[in-house]
Amino acid sequence: MTGKERIIPLREIFKKHNLYLLILLEIFLGLLFVYSGYIKLKNIHEFALTVAKYGILPSYFINLFSLTVPFLELFSGIFLIFGILKKGAYLVLIKLIFIFTLAITYAFVSGRIFECGCFEIFGKEEEIGIYSIFRNLIIFLLLLYGIRFRKK
Repeated sequence: MTGKERIIPLREIFKKHNLYLLILLEIFLGLLFVYSGYIKLKNIHEFALTVAKYGILPSYFINLFSLTVPFLELFSGIFLIFGILKKGAYLVLIKLIFIFTLAITYAFVSGRIFECGCFEIFGKEEEIGIYSIFRNLIIFLLLLYGIRFRKK
């Protein structure tokens, strides 16, 4: 047996461990969005006020949007955690995070500085800025990674 035959190709190692990484990623993303949806539902009035601050939606859509988004996040997160309708959950979350990132970028470029309404961590919400845009882009890439490897 030559040395070449004893080497395990790197793709074989990743193929075996990829499923475990994917499961951990789905649990992490699921918990993240369950938490995000819960925080928004808990403070639904504040979330609606934050949505209004973005200045993107007409006033008659703000309440509908503010009531719909937390439930989409909550249920999509639960679906990812428990493996129910994963493709649909991924697609909903990808679209939501894409819209959120565009809205945050628009507000930041427009010079609006306020709490983003995304995640309240340790009782404190971060303001719109490069950090929140970068954080959303990372979450967006993780969701794309998850849906891509979920298909395989």
